Amino acid sequence: LPADFRLVGATTRLPEELPAALRSRCLEIFFRPLKAGEIGSIVRTAVPKMNMTIEDGAVSVIERYATNGREAINTLQIAAGIALTEDRQDIHAADVEWVMHSSQKSPRPEKQVHDTPQVGLVNGLAVYGPNMGSVMELEVTASPAVIPGQGRMAMTGMAEEEEMGTRSRTIRRKSMAKGSIENVLTVLNRMGVRPYDYDLHINFPGGIPVDGPSAGITIATAIYSAILNLPVDNLLAMTGEVSIHGKVKPVGGVVAKVEAAKQAGATRVLIPQENWQSIFADMKGIEIIPVSTVTEVIELAVPQAAMQEEEATGFTLQIPAEDLASSPLSL
Repeated sequence: LPADFRLVGATTRLPEELPAALRSRCLEIFFRPLKAGEIGSIVRTAVPKMNMTIEDGAVSVIERYATNGREAINTLQIAAGIALTEDRQDIHAADVEWVMHSSQKSPRPEKQVHDTPQVGLVNGLAVYGPNMGSVMELEVTASPAVIPGQGRMAMTGMAEEEEMGTRSRTIRRKSMAKGSIENVLTVLNRMGVRPYDYDLHINFPGGIPVDGPSAGITIATAIYSAILNLPVDNLLAMTGEVSIHGKVKPVGGVVAKVEAAKQAGATRVLIPQENWQSIFADMKGIEIIPVSTVTEVIELAVPQAAMQEEEATGFTLQIPAEDLASSPLSL
């Protein structure tokens, strides 16, 4: 600045595909995929212009699959063509479903929180695609090991390797989830939970790529809940990395994750203290709680754990005087 003009351009290309000289002179702004309600609004606005009607069920199908306006309208046009070939002026859900199945479309990875608290089941948060958040379930079961201290661990449902990049440059990376689990076991062992005395089964439903570090406090909460048989708050979601000293470290994509938690029906979200932003204070309908240690996370996610700790702290041993006099024990 100052400049005689400012150029605004739009493209669907990846940033890596742009010439380096052009990209270095640009401020990049990324637009998120549309939410389901926004897709439905586009569809309902377009249908009257076609002099047709559409079932609510058909709109719901498009909302479940489409992520942008162009995709929604293309689906609607093909479904309308099916209806016209059958001399109908109304678009049915079956018409849209045929389009989606023929196009081999996958539904949006949107989940809702569970209705009741459950043991070993925690709402984690992840980011996929262009800054789009999603709720990621994590479930853990624990059973006493045959030999104490030599418990086995099984991980399922996790894509341990993913490929990313462009045609000219492709990289392959492995998940760090296993390393994150080892950190969690170290922290819980120092807290006196003794996870190595149990056979643990850790499952990531859905088979999505899990980077690992950002699921640290989710894994810690799920294992703690499974071992002590204490239910986790079902309206709570969380994200954060765990260090071997029990600290909660910052992660990426927090704003998108918080939005996903809100859409899924969560009322509280735990994020690392270092990820706190002023915009979180103005968000309505959801409480954003910054945390800095795994102990804080467990106390907020498993209320009964905090109650038990308070009861243990306030415990007093009462023995009648006559029993104390005859007791061989020295207290």
